[in-house]
Amino acid sequence: MERVLNQTMILEIDDLANVKLLKPNDFKEFCIQCSDSRSAIEVCEILELVQEGNKVIDEKHLWLCNELVRGLAPDTNYENWEKGFTEMIDYATSKGWTENNGTLIRAHIEWAMV
Repeated sequence: MERVLNQTMILEIDDLANVKLLKPNDFKEFCIQCSDSRSAIEVCEILELVQEGNKVIDEKHLWLCNELVRGLAPDTNYENWEKGFTEMIDYATSKGWTENNGTLIRAHIEWAMV
C-alpha cells in the first residue's frame, strides 16, 4: 500500500526549530517530519523544549509525549479532535505502539525539506 503524506498527521519541526501539527484531523497515520540535518537526539531535544517526557528509541523512532500533540491541537472543535486522538491512542496501544499507559506514542521520524 502506497503511503500518501498529505493524509498523515505530521508533527513538523522546521529549520528554525518551530514545532507545529499538520493535518491534525487525520488519525490514521502519524509521524514526525524534520530537516535532514537533525538526528533523533536533536529532534528529541527540540521536542523536550515544548513538552518534557519524550525519549529516543533508536535513530528513526521516538517515544513522544501525547500531551505535546494535544498542546498543538486545533482550538476549534476540540472535543471531536480529542475523541479522534483518543481513538488513535487506543489503536496504537492495541498494536504495542505506546508506553506508560498510553502517555507516550511511538513515532517514526521522516526527513524532508521543511
